Amino acid sequence: KAVTPPFYPLVTPLGKRLTRRRSYPRQADTWDPLPPEALILTGDLPTKQDESKTEDDKSADVNETSSLQIEKAVTEGTINTAALPSLPPVCVRDQVQAIMEEHGQTEPSGPSGSPDQPTTAEPYLTLENFVRVTKEVCRFPSFFNQPLYERVLDRWNATHYRGSNAPSSADQKQQPQPPNMVITAKMLEWYWNNEMEPYDASERFFRLVKQPHHDYIVRDDFLPFIKALLSDHPGLEFLANHAEFQEKYAVTVITRIFYSVNRCHSGRITSRQIRRSDLLEAFQLVDEEEDINKVTRYFSYEHFYVLYCRFWELDNDRDYKITREDLLKYGDHSLSHMIVDRIFDGAPRPFENERVDREFFSYEDFIYFMLSEEDKANEISVRYWFTCVDVDGDAKLNNMEMRSFYAVQLHRMQCMGHEIVPFEDMLCQMMDMIKPKTTDHLIVEDFLQTECAAVSGALFDALFNLNKYLMFEQRDPFVERQKREDEFETDWDRFACIDYNRLAMEEEVKEEEAMEIDWVNVDEDEDGEEFHGAALAAAEGAG
Repeated sequence: KAVTPPFYPLVTPLGKRLTRRRSYPRQADTWDPLPPEALILTGDLPTKQDESKTEDDKSADVNETSSLQIEKAVTEGTINTAALPSLPPVCVRDQVQAIMEEHGQTEPSGPSGSPDQPTTAEPYLTLENFVRVTKEVCRFPSFFNQPLYERVLDRWNATHYRGSNAPSSADQKQQPQPPNMVITAKMLEWYWNNEMEPYDASERFFRLVKQPHHDYIVRDDFLPFIKALLSDHPGLEFLANHAEFQEKYAVTVITRIFYSVNRCHSGRITSRQIRRSDLLEAFQLVDEEEDINKVTRYFSYEHFYVLYCRFWELDNDRDYKITREDLLKYGDHSLSHMIVDRIFDGAPRPFENERVDREFFSYEDFIYFMLSEEDKANEISVRYWFTCVDVDGDAKLNNMEMRSFYAVQLHRMQCMGHEIVPFEDMLCQMMDMIKPKTTDHLIVEDFLQTECAAVSGALFDALFNLNKYLMFEQRDPFVERQKREDEFETDWDRFACIDYNRLAMEEEVKEEEAMEIDWVNVDEDEDGEEFHGAALAAAEGAG
């Protein structure tokens, strides 16, 4: 007997087929009210037996309820109809109707003949009044308001004026109705039934961000949402008069999203990748949190400041491109020339589907590099560096490859007068920490084991980052314990906080020096004026 998955594909008790959902739709997600038997299935309507259940019993899976049990509950009158008025979920139709009654307009919002003048006498919502629909009904972040409003209008007009319902050639003598510029309840019902109700929260987010004719998200698709964030978020108001840095902030956020979500580096984010990520939760968090720097995932301004300033320090000719010689200066010349060559030749780039010039590093490429360099305790950075060190591309890191990288480190140790650590001793120490399945070679899964993920990145430091390797050899156990107990979730968060404070202190010193120079100039001007005044008085006396 074939076993059918319980949720995909799925048909509701009303007979409506749903796709790509993880559970039955609740009444707050459907346009029309659900019947009582459907409310029991979703848990929105308790039965008389439910009132006597414990909390553990109530948390049982509702999918175990069969249609026969539902029908029996309805016929026997075990539905607690008295609980109907007090149920918290309200269908989308009633929510929209309430918003229309409170904020809906019927008079034209613009002057007569204005292109913004509505083409229907129905009540409609303007962009400013649409926020409640975005936040309360669709449960998107509030700064999604304008992109969502424009998407509803675009999809409605494309379907009803440029789609299958457009006037035929026989009716071209009649002037077609102009596209709608405001949203009515009828348009919301159509959009909800087609773009929202059949899908869960993750798929709704994906379908809103992507272009209608694509089944993936590209980086330009995020721009309207980041621009809306820049204009609406109180923590980013100070950037209002800095268009250049608004653009760089948007590029940084979008690139960080692709770094974490699009792990295959194709430049195209799929619905599956969105579902497996924390992107939707991060967008909701940044909408609720007034301090932008507390949202360390993707949106922190301090993180953007650190990334951009580090790039700016290396980009001496200000052409927004970094050469191999520029990258060698990163971290006080901590990287070996061998790994820098491998980074340029073989490291993953953020948008591989586009033409990539391997002779230069763009700002987006630098973001990928720096996030991977300063936090080697996560899967993304481990795969980044494993690709660089795996010279022959066989997905195995053998002793010959590691020895060739470490030989450069040995030479640098000798030149700098440090104590030499032989390759065999280093490798033995690292093998004891990583505990690979075989000692003949290492594979990327060896670095990702739970028990050694936090320290496995030390092998990469030993192979190409001399400064970090020496710090690892001379580490203080007390300091390491403090790191494990501090407030930072990742090594990148800790590094960004420390580096931002360093940059802030340097900026304060520059400002103080500039003020001192200004005061010196003022004093010299005053002395000069006194001298000229005395000379003028002496000249007048002599005359």
